[in-house]
Amino acid sequence: MALSVAIAGAGPVGRATAAYLAHHGGAVSLWSPSGNSTRALVQIAHGGRGRLRYEGALQGAADIGIVTEASSLSHYDVVLIALPGHAYPTVLPQIVPHLHAGQIVIVSGALSLAPLWIYERAGQPGARPVIASWGTTLATARPAKPDGVNINTLRAAFEVAAIPASAGDRALAVCRALFGDRFVAAPNILATALLNVNPVAHAAEVLPNLTRIEKRENWPLFDHLTPAAARIGEAIDAERQAVARGFGFTVRSIHEHTHLSYHVPLGGYAEMAAAIHARYAGPPGPRSEEHTSELQSHSFISYAVFCLKKK
Repeated sequence: MALSVAIAGAGPVGRATAAYLAHHGGAVSLWSPSGNSTRALVQIAHGGRGRLRYEGALQGAADIGIVTEASSLSHYDVVLIALPGHAYPTVLPQIVPHLHAGQIVIVSGALSLAPLWIYERAGQPGARPVIASWGTTLATARPAKPDGVNINTLRAAFEVAAIPASAGDRALAVCRALFGDRFVAAPNILATALLNVNPVAHAAEVLPNLTRIEKRENWPLFDHLTPAAARIGEAIDAERQAVARGFGFTVRSIHEHTHLSYHVPLGGYAEMAAAIHARYAGPPGPRSEEHTSELQSHSFISYAVFCLKKK
């Protein structure tokens, strides 16, 4: 029996994930916490369903379901959370009361230990959903028209871990059934948190370009990941890998992650960024200070603080 999937979050990553499922014949619906990101889809399609157009790594258009209330998330076999970090505090509490033991909850690009927070609050002990924590997102994407998404790339491989750990095989099987044979089992959610390179990549991209963001300039993201900016990223990445080794994990470098995500040759981080810019001519860099708050919400510092507390 095909699994029904609801995606919480209708931004570029949520839309790209929905597009992948619909493109491959899956039953998928989108929920926008504010309703703003799905309104255009319904207005264009009519009839209570949405028409999602997608281009880039996948091309086409598909009818998808639209979830209007958080309570309706309880009706789906799989709930996939595709939210930016700064939305966690306000949106996750809306989702958790409607999760139940029969579901798989996938946290796409899990930030810090949010999957554990969800698990501990979703139902009573012995009657909680399985939480699948991804080390990154399925796709990189950017907005297109109000009813669309541009899918830059689909990642070739990334890790998944489960809570409880005994459900790891089930979570892995569900993820592969929905999204293909691109998943590698990780030992636990601390490993997937440390595998998430967003804190590293965003710091390298945003910090050297803060004035561009403040002035709302148009700037191509990877073209401005210059050698100096790349050195910031490589230095922070070395710290991330050292923390992982302290816990007995080996995590792939930001260079390996970039290679698997954007399909460019391995090399120095600045060289890889230049290759991405040459191939994709984008995406555009952020033009809102919201991205700086997102950077704070999943800062690498949060990992270091957690590790110090555990010591």
